[in-house]
Amino acid sequence: MIQFNYMDIYKKLASLNLPRGEYVVVGGSMTAHGIREAHDLDILVTPNLYKTLLESGEYKQCTCEQCMQTSRLMLKGEDVDILPNFMFGNYIGDTKSLIENADIINSYPFIKLEEFIKFKKELGNPKDLEDIILMEEYLNNLSKE
Repeated sequence: MIQFNYMDIYKKLASLNLPRGEYVVVGGSMTAHGIREAHDLDILVTPNLYKTLLESGEYKQCTCEQCMQTSRLMLKGEDVDILPNFMFGNYIGDTKSLIENADIINSYPFIKLEEFIKFKKELGNPKDLEDIILMEEYLNNLSKE
């Protein structure tokens, strides 16, 4: 597994050639903001794009134990996970709204950090709590500029 740095995510996104207005990058957004590197990219897509990507044969439906037990839909590609919805616990992200309100960085849409914080709070894992602290510090520093 590669570790994506700031420049790598843009090369990877360019290679995916996803249609504008049909997706938002979730995992990788902290890298786009220069907060920390990413291990892979998680991309939330519209239902139509999910179906298109599944039918293309380039991505395979994830059959990991967690996906099978929870009936979670996720397509796996090379260092990329494609999601048709973004939810966990009490957090249910509205795909259309997350795409429309994305932060555009280097011409690519990334989930707003404020939304990502809400999601990670629901996850509540130690790594996610560390990410929340990093994102909140980043946002606090931005507001002081």
